[in-house]
Amino acid sequence: MGETRTSNPARHLLARTRTLFSGRLLERLRHATWAGLISLVMYAVLLLEPVDQFWWLFQSRIADRNPSGDVVFVGSDQPLNDPDLPQQRYEVSAALDELDRRGVGKVFLDVTFTASHDPSADERLARAIADLGPRITLVDHVVEGARSERVLRSTTLTIPNSVTRVISDQTDRHWFGYAWELHYSYIIDGKQFRSFGAAIAGVENDNNVPFSVDYGFKYQKIPTIPFDELIGKTQSVTKMLPDVTGKTVIIGHNNQVPGSQQPIPGKYDAPAVFVDIYAGETLKAGYTSYLRGPLFLAIVAALLCLALILGNTRKRRWLAYAGIVATFPVLLIATAKLGVRIDLSYALAFLVMFAAFRSRTRWKRRIEMINSETGLPKLRALESRLARANIMTGYVVIAKIQNYERVLKTLQTNDKGSYVLKLVDRLRAADPKLVVYNDGHHLGWHVVSNDVEDVVEHLEGLRAIFAAPIKVGGFSVDVGITFGIASLEGDPPARLAAAVAAAEETSEAHNPIAIAETGTQTDLLWDISLRARIDQAMEVGEIYCVYQPKIDLKSKSLAGVEALVRWHDPSRGFISPMHFIQQCEKAGRMEHLTRYVLQSACSAGQLLHSRGRKITMAINISATLLGDMRIVSVVRTVLDATSFDPKFLVLEITETARITDYAAAGSVLEELRTIGVKISMDDFGVGAASFEAFYELPFDELKIDRLFVSNMAQNPKARAIVASVAAMGHEARITVVAEGLENPQDIGLLEAIGCQQVQGFAFSRPISLTNLLEYNEAGMPRPVARMV
Repeated sequence: MGETRTSNPARHLLARTRTLFSGRLLERLRHATWAGLISLVMYAVLLLEPVDQFWWLFQSRIADRNPSGDVVFVGSDQPLNDPDLPQQRYEVSAALDELDRRGVGKVFLDVTFTASHDPSADERLARAIADLGPRITLVDHVVEGARSERVLRSTTLTIPNSVTRVISDQTDRHWFGYAWELHYSYIIDGKQFRSFGAAIAGVENDNNVPFSVDYGFKYQKIPTIPFDELIGKTQSVTKMLPDVTGKTVIIGHNNQVPGSQQPIPGKYDAPAVFVDIYAGETLKAGYTSYLRGPLFLAIVAALLCLALILGNTRKRRWLAYAGIVATFPVLLIATAKLGVRIDLSYALAFLVMFAAFRSRTRWKRRIEMINSETGLPKLRALESRLARANIMTGYVVIAKIQNYERVLKTLQTNDKGSYVLKLVDRLRAADPKLVVYNDGHHLGWHVVSNDVEDVVEHLEGLRAIFAAPIKVGGFSVDVGITFGIASLEGDPPARLAAAVAAAEETSEAHNPIAIAETGTQTDLLWDISLRARIDQAMEVGEIYCVYQPKIDLKSKSLAGVEALVRWHDPSRGFISPMHFIQQCEKAGRMEHLTRYVLQSACSAGQLLHSRGRKITMAINISATLLGDMRIVSVVRTVLDATSFDPKFLVLEITETARITDYAAAGSVLEELRTIGVKISMDDFGVGAASFEAFYELPFDELKIDRLFVSNMAQNPKARAIVASVAAMGHEARITVVAEGLENPQDIGLLEAIGCQQVQGFAFSRPISLTNLLEYNEAGMPRPVARMV
C-alpha cells in the first residue's frame, strides 16, 4: 500500500527473479536447447528413421480398420506372362471377358506381357484388352536391375494406343524393405505417368510428390478371388466369390509366384501388388496426413520449456515431465486410429538427451555438495534444501569446531574425516536421524522448533556432551564447540549466512551460543514500539491516504485513482510504507489497517461521485489476506457503511508470490467479485509467481510494474516486456494499466503499445483528497507535481 513499492525491496525481488532466470532455469533451458539441436542434426542425417519405421509398424498393427471393399484382387498362383506358356494368355483373356460379363467397373492388369511363341494367343489377349476399352488400365513396373539400376517393364503387345498405362514403382522401398511412401506420379523417359496407387483411388494429381501409405487396413478384409476360380478352372466349396459389379479389380500374381513377394506390416510375404492396393485405399480414405519429426519435436520442446518456466517446484516439474512422456503412447494410438503418421523418435531422443544432461548435472552437483573427507553434505546442500523446499520456519544452527585447524595438524590424513564424524555422532545423540552438513570447521542443521529458548536449551545440552574428549587415531582429543543460531524468517540463504557469522563471533568462554539478529537493538526496540502505536496512529490521523490519478489514454480523462497509505510520525517524520506494513503483518494488524484504508478510500470515492465524477477507486490488498473469507466481510461491511458503488472499487492484489494456496485465494477473489468489485494484479512482472498467479486467479485488470514502464524509452527489453504484457492483457480481455510513467514523451509509446490506462508522475504525484477534488474539477489531466 505504498508508493515506494519499487524501492529497495522491489529491486531485491527483481534481483532474485533475475537470479532464478540466470541460474537453474536458464541451465535447464540451455540443456533443452542443446538436446533440441542434437535431435535436429539426427533428423538431418535420418539417423533414427529405422526407429520411426518401427513405430509405424506398431501403428499399422493397432489401427485395425476395414478397407473400402471397392478394390478386389484376382491372384494367380502361376506366372501369367511366361512367353513359353502361351496358354496362360488365353486364360487371362477369359478372365477379362468374365469380368466384363459381370459388369466390372475398372480393371488393372498388373502383369506385363511380351510377345510369346504363339501369335494367336497374343492377339487374343490384345483383343480382350481392347474389348474393355477405357475400363482397363495396364500397369508397367519399375524394378531394380542387376546393377541396381531402375528398369522399366511394360506390356509390348499390339494393343490400341488409347489404353491407359500407370506405373508401379517397386524400387520405392525403405528400411526393412517396406514401402512407406509412394508418389502420385512418376516421370519415365521424360514422360509423366500416374502411379498405380493414385489410379486405384481415382486421384488426379500430376505432382511428382510422395504421400504416406497407411497399412492400418485389415489384410484379411481386402476382397480376393483366386484366378482359377474366376475362370471356372476350379471351384470353391466354402465361400462365394466377391461381387465385382462396378468395382475396381486388379489381376496379378499372388505370393506363390517367384519374385512377387513383398513385406508389408503384419505379413512378411504378401503379394507385391498389395502395396499399391494399400496406397489406393489410403488415398480413398484420405489418410495421408504426416506429422513429421521437426514439427513434433518443436511441439514437445515448447511443452518442455513451458513446464520448465512454470514449474517452480521439483514436484511440478516432475509431474509435467510425466505428463509429456505419457502423451507419447496416447498420441501413438490416437494417430493410428485417425490415420495420421507421426515421427516420434526424434522427440523421444530429445527427451532422453535432456534427461541425460539433467542427470549428469545433478550427479556433478551432488558430487560438488559432498565433503570428500567425511562424506557429509556441504552447507551449500543445506542452503539448496531450504530454498528448494521453501522452508521459512524454524532455525538454522551452525556449530563451530574450535581449534579445528590445530587438531587436524596432529592427525593423520585417514583420521581427519573420522574426527568430524565422531563429532556428528554426538550431535545425533538426541536425534539419530538428524541430517548434519559439514564445511571445514562448520557443522550445520535445521531445527524445526520455533521457540528459540528450546533451541538454546538443547544446544546447552549438546555442549555438555562435548565436554568429554574424543578418541581418534589412538589419541584423546579435547573438543571445543560453539553455536550460531538464525531464524529462517525472510531469505533462507541470507539467514544461513547470518548463522555462520554468528557462529564466528562465538567463544567457548564468554559467548558459546550466539543468536543472529536482523537489525540493531535500537531498530528492534523502535519496531516493537511501532507495532504498538499503529492503532493509535490511525485514530489520531497520523496514518492517512493520498491518491494518485489513473488516466484513460484514449479519452485523456481521469479514469480513477489509487489510494496509497502514508504515516507521518511526529518524532520520526515520514515512515516508509513498506516498513510499517511489514510491522503490521508481524503484529497481526494487517486486516485492521486494510479496513482503515478501505473506509477512507471508499468515503473519498463517494465524495467524488457526489460531485459528478464517476471514477474508480483502487485500493491495495495484501496477498496474505487471501487465505480466508474474512476480507470479503470487511469489504462488504465498508461498502455498506460508505454507500460506495462496488462496481467502481478496484482491489489491487500485491505480492502475489506470497500466495501459497491458489485454490483458497481463487475462492476468496471470486466471492469478492460477486459483490461487484474488480480485481487487479499489481506490480506485474517483478514477482516470481506473477505468471502463475495471473493464470490461476480471476483478474479484471493488470498493472505493469513501474520498473519496465519508466525504462521502456531507453531499454528495448523493457519496451518489449511492456508490449508483450499489453498484448497478453488484450488477448485475455482485461484492462492493462502502466504505472510509473515519468516522462510525458512516453505517452505516445504506451498508446501505440496498447495500454488502456496509465498513472505516474508524468500526470500527477500522489495527492491529498483536497487537491484531488481540485484535480477532478479541472476536468483534464495536468501536471500537479507540487501537490502533496
